[in-house]
Amino acid sequence: MQIKTPLVIMFEEEGTNNVICHLHPSETCGSYSGYGLLICDLVRHVAKCFDVGEEQVWEWVDKERKKPTTEITRRH
Repeated sequence: MQIKTPLVIMFEEEGTNNVICHLHPSETCGSYSGYGLLICDLVRHVAKCFDVGEEQVWEWVDKERKKPTTEITRRH
């Protein structure tokens, strides 16, 4: 498989515990609201992958939202 038009790419930075996230805005997603929908899709996929209910994943999302455990950094 070759990815020609990525929307989001997330990966672990080699040799660190840092997760790198690259967003690639497109006409498909439009704006922040379109990416919000992608996040909802991701939660559903994570729940299915780990064979748990979506609510269990949302519980962790809500915990992280209330008390972030990582910082957002931008590298250009």
